[in-house]
Amino acid sequence: MRGATSGLPGQVRLLSITSLVIMLGSSIISPVLPLYAREFGVSYGGAGLLVSSFAAGRLAFDYAGGALADRWSPRALTTAGALITALSAFLCAGATSFSWLVVYRVIEGIGSAFYVITIMALFARSVGAEQMGKAMGFYQSMVLLGVSFGPTIGGVVAELWGLRAPFYAMALFGLVVAALSWGLVTREAYPPHERHAVRPPLSAVARHVAGRSFVYVLLLTFLVFALRAGMRSNLIPLFGGERGGLSESAIGLVLSASAFANFAVLWHAGALLDRRGRQRVALPTLAATALFCFGFAGSAGFANLLLMSAGLGAALGYLAPAPAAMVADLTPREMLGAVIGVYRMAGDVGLLLGPVALGALASSYGFEVAFVVAGLCAVATLALGLAIPETLRREAPGPAPTPAVIDPVRRAR
Repeated sequence: MRGATSGLPGQVRLLSITSLVIMLGSSIISPVLPLYAREFGVSYGGAGLLVSSFAAGRLAFDYAGGALADRWSPRALTTAGALITALSAFLCAGATSFSWLVVYRVIEGIGSAFYVITIMALFARSVGAEQMGKAMGFYQSMVLLGVSFGPTIGGVVAELWGLRAPFYAMALFGLVVAALSWGLVTREAYPPHERHAVRPPLSAVARHVAGRSFVYVLLLTFLVFALRAGMRSNLIPLFGGERGGLSESAIGLVLSASAFANFAVLWHAGALLDRRGRQRVALPTLAATALFCFGFAGSAGFANLLLMSAGLGAALGYLAPAPAAMVADLTPREMLGAVIGVYRMAGDVGLLLGPVALGALASSYGFEVAFVVAGLCAVATLALGLAIPETLRREAPGPAPTPAVIDPVRRAR
């Protein structure tokens, strides 16, 4: 960890770990969420609606959260986001109807949007471009740890105390993160020399995100989230179970291999993005992603799925930090929050549409076609990226940027 975070502001490390805690809390309910929905007498489709309602709430407030991050206190926004998450968990635990349960999950998505976008805007303002890849790699590795371990904790909690208990645990995590955010995050969104800069109007943000390079970043972001959700969370388990006859434990090992490979490369991926450049890492990784997608179509056997799943996890580990680093490269600091909100919207759209689109292809034309189409999407994104210039601009050595978060020890003095 020391090597993966060397040179980064200490508060970036602390806030990444805080993000691990909030993602741990959010994912703690994932094993019980469909089962809890079924307690209200809904169909499998209704259970799916409950799962996706979180992403819908986040998508609806991604831009609003980003715009607020350009104007309001980061301490207030991160604390509010964590408190909203805790409140939604309490409400879910006491829900009396399925309709209200869906509403409470949408509220959770709103809290997540405020928290995550504010943290990413702080990172982009406090870390220089030459270390943005490293910062995003470390941040995403902490998020992945939370997502990986949360379901295990949630399953144990539910088995001991019932299906509503994980929601109370999630609320507790949210309160802990709210306290940490209030203690660690600055009141000021900008360093002193930037606080009085004029904030651009909405039309300027629209023109910025409509530029060719930024449209490509949005497409790349969409692809990463769509493949992560559509392949790992949907196609691979179904393909292994229905075609390969794999047991639940074997499918779990396949998915664990993907998660472990993803985590194993993230720190190196971030450093490589800063050293080699964004495109020189992203473009070869897109080619590898396509090859692994094609490879799934070869066999539904355990060995092939294990190998391809680990390979895809590693490829996405190298690819995932690139779009966030490119956003920071391309965006003026005074509009970072709003633009990061648009970037997050592209990811959430991929999260919503990826499983649906690939699942529909598998249902209509077979798993093999769905895997090939996923690979072709990666190839098409690679082809478009060949015309996009490198976004990392090397600057002459100079004074380090003023951190956007305040050292709590120094503040106490």
